[in-house]
Amino acid sequence: MKQAILVAILWVGTGIGSLAQTPVYQLRIYKLHPGNEAHFHDRFRDQCIPIMKRYGFDIVLTSQSGPIGHAEFVYLLRWKDRATQSQAWKKFLADEEWIAIKKASTAKFGDLVDEVQDRSLDMLPYTPAPSRVP
Repeated sequence: MKQAILVAILWVGTGIGSLAQTPVYQLRIYKLHPGNEAHFHDRFRDQCIPIMKRYGFDIVLTSQSGPIGHAEFVYLLRWKDRATQSQAWKKFLADEEWIAIKKASTAKFGDLVDEVQDRSLDMLPYTPAPSRVP
């Protein structure tokens, strides 16, 4: 019985805490330069993600859409709040290792990304709880 009460208190407490601070999601869409898709994926997977993790980037998903030659790389980030999002991006973009990697890959392969779309998504009060279905 005590365990059931404790679980109920934790469940309610977690729910109330999450209402006070709703996460911000960030959707980023990169139009990849034709012919450089593999170079982009290698750089993002092997070099970009480890640096992003250093600054607290929570990558929820990565995917690709569009036909060959018109590929778009799409990824979704989750942030504690907008202030955290802003600070992490500032640190990442100023990271000396990232600056050197981007400069070297551009010199070797040319542009890997032609266009970037960036949207911050605020959760609405009626957003359903996350599904457990993959």
